[in-house]
Amino acid sequence: MLCLAAVLPVSAKTPLARVEWGLFGGINIPDYSTSDDYSSIKNKLGWQFGILTAVKLGPVAVEPQILYVRQGLRIRTVDGESLNLRSNSIDVPVLASFRMLKPLRIYAGPVFTVMNDCKQKSGGDLLDFGRIRPTVSYTLGAGFVLLKHLLVDLRYNGQFRSKHNVVLPDGSELDKLRTYNVALSVGYIF
Repeated sequence: MLCLAAVLPVSAKTPLARVEWGLFGGINIPDYSTSDDYSSIKNKLGWQFGILTAVKLGPVAVEPQILYVRQGLRIRTVDGESLNLRSNSIDVPVLASFRMLKPLRIYAGPVFTVMNDCKQKSGGDLLDFGRIRPTVSYTLGAGFVLLKHLLVDLRYNGQFRSKHNVVLPDGSELDKLRTYNVALSVGYIF
């Protein structure tokens, strides 16, 4: 009984799992492309912000996150018309974070897009026309924790397959629309 009383306070000091959370935001550089020869796409710099949580289990952590992502692009169609589009999405990455070296984190995991809309800017109006991002994609990346709380994060987000037959607001179609982006974020973790 005395041994059990001596072991309990020691085990209470070293929890098996530790929870952390934080806020982060940054820029993303999208790369939308299509296999159509008659359409050209010009990508615009985007931004994102989100909430991160992590359940740390030794050198590995499970990190579900919630991200708001905004991206823009300009598509010039076959008839020469230019369409300015704005994509808004709420993404939920569920990442495995490997933390073997103290300040370094390496991420990998799926990204679920739970809300995705794309709007065309026409004069002062925004016209909604549907989804242009995939519903499931993936992310790979690395992050550094500086001064115990400052997180600097670099990620590559890709998709498993292209979206087929994306219909634009003018009625034309883009075949095999692919999107990738690189995101650089800075955050504060607790």
